[in-house]
Amino acid sequence: MKKIIAANWKNNGDKKFIKNYFEYFSKNLNNTNKNEIIFFPPDLYMDQIDKYKKQSNFSLGGQTLNTAGSDSDGSDLVLTSGTSSEMYINNGCSYILIGHSEIRQFSNFLIDGPKMDRRWTERETIILALQGSDSLQVIFCVGENEDDKNAGDTHTILSEQLDDLCYLKVKPKKFIVAYEPVWAIGSGKIPTLEDISFIHRFIKSSILEKLSSLKEKDIMVLYGGSVNLKNAKDILCAPHVDGVLIGGASLKVKEFTSICNLKI
Repeated sequence: MKKIIAANWKNNGDKKFIKNYFEYFSKNLNNTNKNEIIFFPPDLYMDQIDKYKKQSNFSLGGQTLNTAGSDSDGSDLVLTSGTSSEMYINNGCSYILIGHSEIRQFSNFLIDGPKMDRRWTERETIILALQGSDSLQVIFCVGENEDDKNAGDTHTILSEQLDDLCYLKVKPKKFIVAYEPVWAIGSGKIPTLEDISFIHRFIKSSILEKLSSLKEKDIMVLYGGSVNLKNAKDILCAPHVDGVLIGGASLKVKEFTSICNLKI
């Protein structure tokens, strides 16, 4: 099975950076590798990066959907600063990140009410991403924080987060989950390879329990959190790992290109 190697640029980059980045990336990427490479850049640079897709054979994705929910006819409600799934598709995107820990944390400041209200917002966002024949492929982010980990609540937290993905009337083409332990993001700390494999297996088993009609081949789980050139190959080769979601290291074009060129 081919792996997914995804770059989450967050709010980094400018026009000069992008030009220099993809001039190097296009020349040095080994196109014989059949892995799926995905860039998640800031929205403002989607169109500029889309022009390089044919040269380097990668996909584009959005970092989050900014919506106010949907109207009775299923269309997005109007929202200042909002970005709809149709806008992403129109700008060459085929993937969307939903539920990233930084977005979840930010949402907690914006939404009053019980925990279920916040979870409903994640479910509504997934539904909006999946509407229509040209729907975006969701990559759904889950992960525990350090307090959850130390309390031994990792499995409980992940299972609750996965409910938002599994209990929908509208189903994605493929179930892709990114496991990003919050305590590992940008910290330089990562779980052991054994722990990563164990958690990835748990996520797949949990989805299969919730949705018995699925088969394991319908589910992919990526690892994210302090991935770099030194550890990427070991992580990608670990059992039950179907790819990586890379933050800081993806901004270093030589390092990210080398990761994309790894023989797995």
